Amino acid sequence: MTIEELEAYFEGIDLPESVYLNKATKIVDVKKFVRSHLITVKAHGHIKAYSSFFDRLIQLKDIIEAERAQQQAGDQHTADDQSSM
Repeated sequence: MTIEELEAYFEGIDLPESVYLNKATKIVDVKKFVRSHLITVKAHGHIKAYSSFFDRLIQLKDIIEAERAQQQAGDQHTADDQSSM
């Protein structure tokens, strides 16, 4: 995935206010996190030392998609329960 594709992805969705990137890392302002990481990757992405910024954006995307899939599965389960009544 390119930085342009990541930027389009984050621009096209409603971002959560906060999210845990892992057990020890909570992002308290996801919009600011995405904006600052995109700026850093665009400016320095060609330097290996900055690859962690790109990696964290990918990780955040994966977390958001997993949470949405889980929520949709729960919504579908609720709809199925209601239709069987």
